[in-house]
Amino acid sequence: MSTPIHVRKQLIIPAEIDKRWTAIAIDAATTTSEVVRKTFSLYVISTEKKQQGLKLGFARLTQPLETEVIGL
Repeated sequence: MSTPIHVRKQLIIPAEIDKRWTAIAIDAATTTSEVVRKTFSLYVISTEKKQQGLKLGFARLTQPLETEVIGL
């Protein structure tokens, strides 16, 4: 098995986003890098599904879509 290649990127974000980003990582007991990887995965899936005519949203198990995520 080969070792994955990693690329370092620099990101400039407002302090408030950094604060929230760090809090999310701490709450999830993970790293900020892992939060970015998971966020990117969600973004990729949402754009693929949008091309298929589907929507990203939130719903309770027994109810229709409660909140639709737009702007992705």
